[in-house]
Amino acid sequence: MPLIIPATQGVLAIKVSRLTGFPLGYAQLEKLPDGEKYVRISTDVEGEDVILVNSFAHNPDEMLIETIFLIETLKDYNAKSVTGVFPYFPYSRQDRRFIKGEAFSLKIVADLLRNAGLDGMIVVDFHLHRLRNLTSFFGFEVKNLTAMHKLAEFANENFDMDDPIVVAPDEEAVQWAKLVADDLSLNYVALQKIRIDAENVIIDSAPKEVEGRDVLIVDDMISTGGTVIQAIKALKRVGCGKVFVACTHAILAKDALRRLLECGVEGLVATDTVLSPISHVSVADIISECLLKMFG
Repeated sequence: MPLIIPATQGVLAIKVSRLTGFPLGYAQLEKLPDGEKYVRISTDVEGEDVILVNSFAHNPDEMLIETIFLIETLKDYNAKSVTGVFPYFPYSRQDRRFIKGEAFSLKIVADLLRNAGLDGMIVVDFHLHRLRNLTSFFGFEVKNLTAMHKLAEFANENFDMDDPIVVAPDEEAVQWAKLVADDLSLNYVALQKIRIDAENVIIDSAPKEVEGRDVLIVDDMISTGGTVIQAIKALKRVGCGKVFVACTHAILAKDALRRLLECGVEGLVATDTVLSPISHVSVADIISECLLKMFG
């Protein structure tokens, strides 16, 4: 039976352990006064299939180093295999060099994990746009699960929407808006975004069909909230009704949540891939189902 080891941001591991029946192991993780990470595996892992659970939100560089230390240590102590459950994965937007001289960040992270000895990985709503084959890119098996069906169910049961339409705030979000729209038997529209820099975008207009209708904005992640806020402003300019927002990963950097509420959002929901005040939907069950198929 596989052994689950939670890392620093591995709260989800406890839920997954309860649902799968897989036992929990333990790793001692500390941040030393000089900022270095101390890692010690406190469970016998020899010959075991180990499931390492961590989220890379908020402190991605620190969590990556911690995870690499854990993977290599598990392999050093003869774990049979190490599968990473990393529901929120960092650097996924830097899947190519956009400007000459840029680091190919996602490739570097993939190389680090592969070279550390990771055998497989489960992610949730990976920020796919140009990149389609994650297994080929990373060099080990990657299962990309989606939380959109669960978010659609929550929206249907908890959001008081009148004649709603699903909105993708940019072209990249169309893949997720379509899933939610199909589940709710609704139409969807996509807005056009121009990115100015890492935090600022422009959305000039919204289609006329949103006029007088409640809207459900769907995206994979909300970081600074810039894209969603500009989308709301564009939708309100053409006279939409109430605005609701659903996303998988609620990073909510800086004052993003306050700014979203100030824009008049009626309801927000996200999952527990990243713990936040709006994480009302858990992905523990879909991760557990995947693990049971892999190891059951």
